[in-house]
Amino acid sequence: MIREYGSGADFLAENRELLERNRYMSVFFFIDGKVLDSATDENYALRAEAEGGVLLAMRVRPYNLLLYGDAAPLGELLGRLSDGGYRFDGILCPMELGELLPDSGPESYRLSMGMDFMEALEVTEPSYPGIETPTGADTEELLECFTRFFADCGLPDVPTVESVRARLPGIRLIRADGKIVSCASMNPDTVTSRRLSHVYTRPEYRGKGYARKVVNSIKNEILASGYAATLNVDRKNPVSNHLYSSLGFRKVFSQGVYEKVR
Repeated sequence: MIREYGSGADFLAENRELLERNRYMSVFFFIDGKVLDSATDENYALRAEAEGGVLLAMRVRPYNLLLYGDAAPLGELLGRLSDGGYRFDGILCPMELGELLPDSGPESYRLSMGMDFMEALEVTEPSYPGIETPTGADTEELLECFTRFFADCGLPDVPTVESVRARLPGIRLIRADGKIVSCASMNPDTVTSRRLSHVYTRPEYRGKGYARKVVNSIKNEILASGYAATLNVDRKNPVSNHLYSSLGFRKVFSQGVYEKVR
């Protein structure tokens, strides 16, 4: 059985209890659900049930289709998405679900990016005193950094002046040679955590410890505010994995982005 929702608000109201069971896995449902005003072939939310299992799906353009829940309804859900003309390019889901995608629907999928979701609960080293919070005058330079960050990661996000300006209070940075050389952002995550993202260092300044100083300082700031610090890291990036692990981040679960095989 599959239910289609007319809005994200209706979806969240009916499925909140299930989503609350693991806020780390379901956080993007809460974020995207708030902006899903009406259902179309590009923006939609569904609930599939089979064999006592429930699988939730949501897609808000331009982001990936989100999956969360049990594997039993996966085949039926993928069939409905295909038959109903629902549009999406990739699927973001726990890797336990992703590994079943190639054998569960009418189309084939491949893993394009595997990520570990990590959490830090303790201070491991002092913060760097040279960390700064940006001002409005830094907006254009940060836009350049974030644009390069998304391009490096192969993500579909397109930052704008407005989106960067809205993030300014949560961004921390380091300057050298008269410019921003490393930066990162902290963002709302769950009611008990804050998430690090947009971790970027200019290529010519990498390997000098700037990213470590920024990430560690933001992590300490989050912990001092009474929250856990979380982040996603590419499983194929040994440098970032080593950095985060050395700062006390530990893997909670793995998730992946799966693309259709054309």
